[in-house]
Amino acid sequence: MKRHSFPPVGSALALPIASRRRFVQGLAASGVLLGSAASLADRAWSQNGNAATGSAPVLRGTEFELVIAESPVNFTGTARVATTINGSIPAPTLYWREGDTITIRVTNRLTQAT
Repeated sequence: MKRHSFPPVGSALALPIASRRRFVQGLAASGVLLGSAASLADRAWSQNGNAATGSAPVLRGTEFELVIAESPVNFTGTARVATTINGSIPAPTLYWREGDTITIRVTNRLTQAT
């Protein structure tokens, strides 16, 4: 009795090399399309709300103005209110040089004192 680790070449389970290659190409194309669709959906949802979402904005310098407030956001197709800094989620990333003296002015526009 012969044992095969792979289906015999004439078997219905054996795929020609061209079909395997086409299958792998299809998987790769599907991944690209799904990634693009997710990116477009994120943009559409963030346009429905006022807050910018995605990657953190970058602020550079020695003086920074930060405004903490509640802003409408829409991540899942349902509008919600979130606490934002300068109208964005995530909050801005602040960069300055080592040794610099910096000033950060924060305005709290939340309804509850913090």
